[in-house]
Amino acid sequence: MRYGNIELLKDWQNSIDKVAELTRHSPVRTAKKSRLNDLLNTVSTGKIVGATEHKIDGKKLLSIHKLTTNTVPAFAECLGSIKEVPSFLKRFYPELSIRNDYRQACAIVESNIKQLPTKRSKCPREAKDLFVPMRLSDLLRSDKLLLLDCWRAINYATVNQFAGAPLVKTAGRGVYLTCDVINSMLKYPQRATRNKIYNALQLLRIAGFIRLAQDNELTPAGLKLQTVNKNGVTVRKNNVFILNDFDKADPKLITDNLRLDLTTRVSKAIIEKILGRENAKSYFPSIKSGVDEITIDKFKKAIEGKGLNPISTLSDAVNSMKSDLGISAPLARTYVNQLCQYKPMHLVKSKKIDAIAQGYDLKGFENIHSSEKLLLVEK
Repeated sequence: MRYGNIELLKDWQNSIDKVAELTRHSPVRTAKKSRLNDLLNTVSTGKIVGATEHKIDGKKLLSIHKLTTNTVPAFAECLGSIKEVPSFLKRFYPELSIRNDYRQACAIVESNIKQLPTKRSKCPREAKDLFVPMRLSDLLRSDKLLLLDCWRAINYATVNQFAGAPLVKTAGRGVYLTCDVINSMLKYPQRATRNKIYNALQLLRIAGFIRLAQDNELTPAGLKLQTVNKNGVTVRKNNVFILNDFDKADPKLITDNLRLDLTTRVSKAIIEKILGRENAKSYFPSIKSGVDEITIDKFKKAIEGKGLNPISTLSDAVNSMKSDLGISAPLARTYVNQLCQYKPMHLVKSKKIDAIAQGYDLKGFENIHSSEKLLLVEK
């Protein structure tokens, strides 16, 4: 986005007086702010960056050229470098206290943001396959763009917490994440739903871009966030994560094992097959449900030797699973989607008319409606 004051803010150290005028504020109102989005929600952020500001449900958003974004990504883009944030805050908002590892956190995020994959970037092909649409007609375009935005948002969430105590013992890497936190950091929030954000977060965890902080890695402040007292009972929240370096993550764990589908959550059994049972237990303790290993093995046997013959109609597969597992039809449909999401199953859904065009032998399925879907072994 092209903000009105972007050039001025990128060169703020040589334009102190002009930027000081833009950032004039009441220190009384900002002194106790500990998060960047709370600070930007209090001051005149639209005036600072050169954009139109408006509030939705009490949250400030910025608009320019019909595009709407959150305040933190807009502010970061205008500064040009994440590493400038601590110096900028110290210069124009001296009343704020900054945590001791904040500069280090900004340096980690700066490195990650610089490596955001694009078509022309030199990052590994696997990262491009996961995050970058190859063309406007790419069927996965919206999911790839949202996944990339969620990765950017996680980094901005690390920068967002400029005050307080570090959450993990490894300096600069602790970050508290929920769907709401990520949504407030997205550059393009209009693309997201809570379900898609949750699923994007799950995929980024599987690939190792972030991982759940273990108890021995948490500081006292992190432990307080990790557990809550609810009606006298201690409840685990599992929302404190460790931000990893972009180049140390493994996108192949996704591209080799899963079809990108942010509408369907990966089941516990599939995560165990990708990462191993112990890792799944340690880093995904809150994920309990979804298609299980027994059902996966049952479908594996069902597709053996099928070749170009359909396994069944989609409706029959859903009804069978509903009956065998004693679950609802919508849940059975979700389980089928999870089976199709797991690449080693080679299981896909297709309309009858499309299956014919792809050369499948529809013997026994000639009388079904042309629009009805079949479960097929991928060619």
